[in-house]
Amino acid sequence: MDRVTIKDIANRAGVSVTTVSLVLNGKENRIAKETKKRVISIANELDYRPNQLAVGLITRRTNTIGLILPDISNSFFGELAKGAEGKAAGL
Repeated sequence: MDRVTIKDIANRAGVSVTTVSLVLNGKENRIAKETKKRVISIANELDYRPNQLAVGLITRRTNTIGLILPDISNSFFGELAKGAEGKAAGL
């Protein structure tokens, strides 16, 4: 199945892509409550997930870190990478 886009949500909800974008980004103060509910319901039903690459282009933040290790097969470095990942994720 193809990735769900805001266009898919807009078509199903009978609203514009702009309306869907405003609702999903929390800027729906001009949108009717019923429309907001319908858009959120459809987004949940379709299991919509934002494209993180597109979000990164807009926000100029990717939330990606790089880690250079000499030997990932060495258990010390594997644990080090796991710890760095956990710390970065806020675990």
